[in-house]
Amino acid sequence: MIIIGILYLMGCAVTGFMGRHTVFGFVGHFLLSIVVTPLIDFLILAISRPRRNAEHG
Repeated sequence: MIIIGILYLMGCAVTGFMGRHTVFGFVGHFLLSIVVTPLIDFLILAISRPRRNAEHG
């Protein structure tokens, strides 16, 4: 049971890391993926746009 919880939190951290250049940022997407699932947060990331002032590189 602990392994499932750790894997869930790792999935939340991955979606948070992927969302670090969006309006919500890392913390926003991490918390959102805890409330909903990381899969739904990933879908939100797929349709959202990055911040305008974010530097990609």
